[in-house]
Amino acid sequence: MKIKLEKGLTCLDIDIPDNKVIDIIIGKEVPVKSHDQIKYIISKGIKTHTPQGILHKKIAVIIPDNTRLWARGDIFVPQIVKTLLDLGVSTNNIKIIIAIGTHDDMDKDQFSQLAGTFCAQNIEILNSANKNQDRLVYIGETYKKTRVYITKEAVEADHIIIFGGILHHMLAGFGGGRKYIFPGIAGYDAIQQNHSLAIKKDGSAHPMVRQAKLWGNPINEDLNEAADLFLTNKTCTYIAIAANGTGDIFHAAVGPLHTTFMDGCKKLDQACCIHVPKKGDFALISAGGHRTDGQLYQSTKALFNAADIVKKQGKILFVAGCSQGVGNETFASVLKNFRNEPETLGIKLAENFNMPLYVAFRVMDILKRFDVTLISDLSKSETQSLGFKHTDSIENYIECLNGKGYIIPYAENILPVAEA
Repeated sequence: MKIKLEKGLTCLDIDIPDNKVIDIIIGKEVPVKSHDQIKYIISKGIKTHTPQGILHKKIAVIIPDNTRLWARGDIFVPQIVKTLLDLGVSTNNIKIIIAIGTHDDMDKDQFSQLAGTFCAQNIEILNSANKNQDRLVYIGETYKKTRVYITKEAVEADHIIIFGGILHHMLAGFGGGRKYIFPGIAGYDAIQQNHSLAIKKDGSAHPMVRQAKLWGNPINEDLNEAADLFLTNKTCTYIAIAANGTGDIFHAAVGPLHTTFMDGCKKLDQACCIHVPKKGDFALISAGGHRTDGQLYQSTKALFNAADIVKKQGKILFVAGCSQGVGNETFASVLKNFRNEPETLGIKLAENFNMPLYVAFRVMDILKRFDVTLISDLSKSETQSLGFKHTDSIENYIECLNGKGYIIPYAENILPVAEA
């Protein structure tokens, strides 16, 4: 059997005996929507859900950063803005805010990649505030005592339009929807306070904080409340999209934030949450190519999704381009310095939470439970220093595989669940 696993802008060609493969997991077949169909849904939805008096309202359009390039903001954000302009809204009343959360600011030369050339040339685009205290506004405290600070320009807006994808998320259960508000446009300290709910006081991971889990997940519950705090006395429209198992957009909808988000979560599960009969001895996975695997830090989502269908101490071949490197210095440093001490790191997280530390904590747990080989643009020495194994020959790797396993070509988009 010949298969291809995408790595950056290239592909890794693998030849594996048929009798070694239990299944190739690509999700359920669902009709894909064309760009023109999605544009139509966006325009119609905005016109349907535009509040009265829109011509006199300040509008903030919240969009993803470059960790969500698959959402094709370069194509669809201009459609949002042009629809508003067709309704008579002035460009002076529209601001586009990039929901960077705690990520690095996007440079101006990246704006057209995120929001299209038309918007980059005609609309004010700015990064959310992150650590810039001068651009943060305190809006209240959640039930879980999270002190919520939000980007000033968003707080000043009357109408919020959120554009962004829905996908499985290791902390929030599902990314998308309310997550573009919090953590998307929130302050750094507030985000860390929310995310600290992922770790129990004894330094262990909270069992309800995981992919596809919303109810009973303290992270999600806190995000919902923070979003509602922000939207008090505002109107909001959510433009939701979701990708199928091969990374193509199959779902697009426009409507109220929470109901549109929940409907999207159900549709994502139907397409991408795949039940398999048993765990495999190995898994060969790709993060999905250049739109999702630019850096190791973000590519680990694929690893988190795939790990639960591999037997303990089984092998995982993890393919991710990582053309931009590791992606987070703290994440890299922790993997190198705490690689054999996940319990010590858990205690540190309980005392002072930090998201890159937490991602490293979860990666270290996987590296402890499985035999993970990383194929990327990182050097052999860098790969091994981060705790992953390296191979110089994919042919030898495949030849040495024992038992039977799974192939997941687009593991960031697929959440496989083993029945036994």
